[in-house]
Amino acid sequence: MANEIMHSENTPSYTTPWSDGDYLSAFRTQPALRVAGLDNHHGGPLMKALAPARRGCKTRRAHHKSRNGCRNCKSRRVKCDEARPGCMRCQVYGVTCDYTLAQYKDGKQPLMAAPLRSNPLHRNGSLAFDAMAVNIDAVLQAGMGDETSHLFGSSSNVGLLGLDTLAHFSRMVAVHTPGFAHVKQVFRERTIHMALTEPCLLHAMLAVASTHRASVLPSDPSYSMVAARFRHDAARMYRQQLQSPIGRHNMDVLMSTCILVGMFSFCKENIDPNESWVLSDDSSAMNWLFVQGGLRCLIELVNPWLDESIWSEAFKVASTYDFYDDHRTGREDLDHDLADVCDINDDTTEETNAYHWPLRMLCPLLRIPRHRSEEFRMTNFMGRLQPDFLSLLAAREPRALLVLAYWLALMCTSVHEWWVDARVRSECQAICIYLETHGDQRIVDLLEFPATACGYR
Repeated sequence: MANEIMHSENTPSYTTPWSDGDYLSAFRTQPALRVAGLDNHHGGPLMKALAPARRGCKTRRAHHKSRNGCRNCKSRRVKCDEARPGCMRCQVYGVTCDYTLAQYKDGKQPLMAAPLRSNPLHRNGSLAFDAMAVNIDAVLQAGMGDETSHLFGSSSNVGLLGLDTLAHFSRMVAVHTPGFAHVKQVFRERTIHMALTEPCLLHAMLAVASTHRASVLPSDPSYSMVAARFRHDAARMYRQQLQSPIGRHNMDVLMSTCILVGMFSFCKENIDPNESWVLSDDSSAMNWLFVQGGLRCLIELVNPWLDESIWSEAFKVASTYDFYDDHRTGREDLDHDLADVCDINDDTTEETNAYHWPLRMLCPLLRIPRHRSEEFRMTNFMGRLQPDFLSLLAAREPRALLVLAYWLALMCTSVHEWWVDARVRSECQAICIYLETHGDQRIVDLLEFPATACGYR
């Protein structure tokens, strides 16, 4: 079967809209057009230059400026609708609006309205609120060391902070978006009540929620300190749980925690390629990728009871991705250029070539139409990488880095989650910097897609 990824002899019509083609169509164009910078995709320089002439000059229509927008919208450079008590953009993004924060001194108090105790209904609500805070405090204290207690202050503050942060997590997973819809549904409907009795899972939820809050409110360093402590405690308790027997009784807690640990481990505060393991000597700088294989290992251990898990349906969605079970010999359906660089021929197998399986997973992703929402498929790639390929990445082997750079480029262009962007851009830029110096000419020639997608060029 002929390779379906873009080559000069089967490149689609240049009038094909960007959203209808695959991810490489803008980068594997005719050489003459590419050299001249005149590729006539809708986003190409020629089309951009001609667009004003075609449309004619238009006066800017009157519009309402947002002068009293919340701080979240200002920091994200988006227009605030100024709705009170919380703007719609903050609700959709899953954060607490600054209009709500302003009701509390220094923004440190719980992000909930004070109950009116004169009304019986409000008194009952207040009692439920207090009981919930005490319950969360007890669960948090069960896994909290002296250092953490000192950071959070009194016991009552710990419970209130935990309740507030858990409410933030609930708002995050309540946002209905196409990306990771099945995962969010499980967290929204099946795990929050479970966390009220499981310190490991509760800390992981609070770690994700506080990390998210710190990312959208970077001006307040206290959010980053709280997030770092929750991440530390969540990782510590998760490691302890993994030392215990794993079975039907704890599979849901462990798999839920594993997903959350993978999420906050992947998250990065800012774009800085120099912090990547590719350009530094930090042995822990690659941990974000190593931990992603944990869920695959857990699933193998609990497979006899997986149908009983709260994650059963979500995992069945992932199991329908046929290309993750494509273990064919040879190079059929692989990108010709990448297969050539990785020395894959018609007799190559996964056992004889460590690049074969990653390319079997990567190439179908490159063929997915750009207008389709396939975040879950994209992220599954990193959790299925085998130890031999990870060892090549750790050793900075140029061909392994090139394959990873293509996947990072796909993530840059197709997965738009708060915990993804800074990481994939940092790592992809670092790989481009490294390969321009250490890769042979064939590898350098194939860097156009990753370098453009991550903003390196």
